[in-house]
Amino acid sequence: MFKKKLLQRLALAVLLIAAGSQQAGLAQQASAPGLSKRLADLLQPKQDQLLEPEQAFRLKTAFRDPTTLVADLIPADGYYLYRSRIRFAVKNSNGVAIQAVRLPAGKVKNDPTFGTTEVYERTVLAEIALQRAPQADRFTLVASFQGCHEKTGVCYPPVTTELNLALPPAK
Repeated sequence: MFKKKLLQRLALAVLLIAAGSQQAGLAQQASAPGLSKRLADLLQPKQDQLLEPEQAFRLKTAFRDPTTLVADLIPADGYYLYRSRIRFAVKNSNGVAIQAVRLPAGKVKNDPTFGTTEVYERTVLAEIALQRAPQADRFTLVASFQGCHEKTGVCYPPVTTELNLALPPAK
């Protein structure tokens, strides 16, 4: 985030200097296209530039029914998640507990960090079976997962996200 703001400010300063130079008649027409390209390169993210963890790995949830929560774990293009590093827990439960978490099989990968392991390169749906007391109406889902950027081989530390969820009415 800091690097992005710094680059934006630098690009703005260069633009202001270039505009001032052109008004003073100091800029040559031949240098303007080169300057424009360099500024565009500064402002556009590179393919190999790493995303912030919350952009590289996103989480969405929805209730399928009063006792089944579906969590979509979404790795960005060029990223993958480790199946064995996906965890869910409940806190502030007030009568809610996780009975089971079902994950589909992943793609087997010979990973430089963890050896032969299963990974998800695309959205994976985790089915979370809940046990709930009749009075339960809210809880906090704690999701933890870890993944890497494929091209650079950079692995992120585990990401932990907390979501405050309202339970649908029990049937």
